[in-house]
Formats: sequence, structure tokens, C-alpha cells
Amino acid sequence: MSQISTNELPENLQQLFTEVQRTQTPLTVIHEGKPLVIISPATTRPKRATFGAMKESGEILGDLIAPAVPLSTWEVHQ
Repeated sequence: MSQISTNELPENLQQLFTEVQRTQTPLTVIHEGKPLVIISPATTRPKRATFGAMKESGEILGDLIAPAVPLSTWEVHQ
């Protein structure tokens, strides 16, 4: 990770942004000897489809219509 002081920043800002993008390496801006900000390259991730994102990720393990517990375990009050 490279570093630059805030005094040098205004003159070289466009060049620094280009360099960070080209090398994909973060840049730390130092102010009075302490790290102030870190400039990182932007990443663009491909967008996932919202509808159908979980398609084909489930599995049916049994009968979907049958009750989860036997009917004999239920008490019916009339």
C-alpha cells in the first residue's frame, strides 16, 4: 500500500486516481503523520437477478401434501 501526504494531494490527484485504478492497489493519505483516508480501487460486480436467484437450489425430501405429524397425535374438540 503506497502513501502520500495531504500537502502533495491536490497537485497529483487525477494522476493518483489513475494509478490506483491501474494497479488495483489502495493508497493511504497521511495528514500530520497519521493515516487519514484510504483510497481503494472501485470494483464492479455483475448484478444478480433478483427474481429466480434461488432457482434449482432447493430439494423436495418427502410428500408435500401429507401432514407433518400423524393425524392420531391431534386431539379434536367438538
